[in-house]
Order: sequence, then structure tokens, then C-alpha cells
Amino acid sequence: MNYIQKITRVRERGQLTVPNEIREALNWHDEELTVKIETTPSGFRVERVPISHPQHPKKKLTKEEGERIWEDMKRISKLGKQGVNLTKFLRHDRDTHF
Repeated sequence: MNYIQKITRVRERGQLTVPNEIREALNWHDEELTVKIETTPSGFRVERVPISHPQHPKKKLTKEEGERIWEDMKRISKLGKQGVNLTKFLRHDRDTHF
């Protein structure tokens, strides 16, 4: 890997934009990533965290949990037939929450 150095800004709400050249060099695609940020004496260090990292565990549902979710979905679907349009409700909720 080639050494690349770029200057970027941390915006007012603490948002750090990683320059495209850095993402390409590190093979970071446009997908969402999990990173670890550590403080150092001169600032901070950012490191990509693998998906299987202990701070980012994958949770598998048990058969009972899956069945309970499915039953809840069926129950909620039946409620939609009682004068509540779930599609319209979800669309409104997603449109009004950024």
C-alpha cells in the first residue's frame, strides 16, 4: 500500500469526511463501515473494525424469537385492517424522521 496524506476538516458537529483518495487506498467502499477511534498525544487515530469484532457482534435469533417476531407481524398486519393504514403510517413516520 502506498503512503497517502490528505488534509480534511472536522465540521461543526464533529463530522469527519475521509477523502476519496484515502478510502480508495484503504479499499473502503461507499458502504457503511464501523471504525475505532483512539485518542493519541497528537490527536486521534481511526482504524477500521472488522464486522466480526467483539464491539460489533452479530446476533442470531433463536427459533422462538423468530417465531415471536413473525406472530407479532401477523398481529400488527391484522390491526391494519381495522381502519389504520400501516403503509401510510410508516411512510409518514419515515418522511418526518431524518
